[in-house]
Parts: sequence; C-alpha cells; structure tokens
Amino acid sequence: MEKVFDFFKDPTKMQGVNATPFAIKDVKLTEEGVGTYFTWASKTPGLRFEGFDVYTEFIPNQRITDRTSSGLSGDWTFSFEPEGSGMQLTAEIHHRSFWRIPPLRELVEWGQGPMAGRFLSAVKAKMEA
Repeated sequence: MEKVFDFFKDPTKMQGVNATPFAIKDVKLTEEGVGTYFTWASKTPGLRFEGFDVYTEFIPNQRITDRTSSGLSGDWTFSFEPEGSGMQLTAEIHHRSFWRIPPLRELVEWGQGPMAGRFLSAVKAKMEA
C-alpha cells in the first residue's frame, strides 16, 4: 500500500502513466502533503484545458484529496485501503459549479469515466511490474 500511496503523493509520477493525457509541471511538494500543488495542461488535440491542483487533504497511506481549479472536475479523492495481501484504491470525484447538475454531470462522467478507468488500470500495471 505504501508503494501505491507514494506514487500518488508525487504528481510528477502520474505523467509517466500512458493513460494520463496531461502534461504536469510547476510541482511543489510539501513535507506534510497538504498544500502540495501543480499545474497541468491537456494533451488532447483540438481541446485545450489547463488547471491548478492542490492537495487539500492528506492522510498518509489512507487518503489524498486533490482540488482542481478547473470547474469541469472539482475534487478528486483517492482512498487507499488494505485488502487481503494487497490493497484497494478508490477514486471519487465531486463536481463543482453547474457541472453538478444532472445531465451535465452525466455528460462529464461519460467522458471522465473511461479515462479514469484507463488511468487506474495503467497505475495498477505499473505498480505490479
């Protein structure tokens, strides 16, 4: 579990996962975790998204909450729990502004769901390698 948590606490490591369609830069890691921040830009052709993210909750080997300046996303919470001889990683998104409204939220989840699934599968493969 510590290995996976250590991967998530450093945003620069996410850039090495092929399923992540973002360039991550301007990273500032804090010793306590809360306050760690970074900027990102999408690599998606035709659409350009940029954002600033900061860790607002950081409980070692349990949870990281990442708040993004992009209203499209909101807050991502990654929870780490022991499971047998391994662990379970859960990712939750909490939309902000008008993206919380049901058909808009469903539209965003339609686009983000497959991306999140590919990302978590790629992280799992990297951790098991």
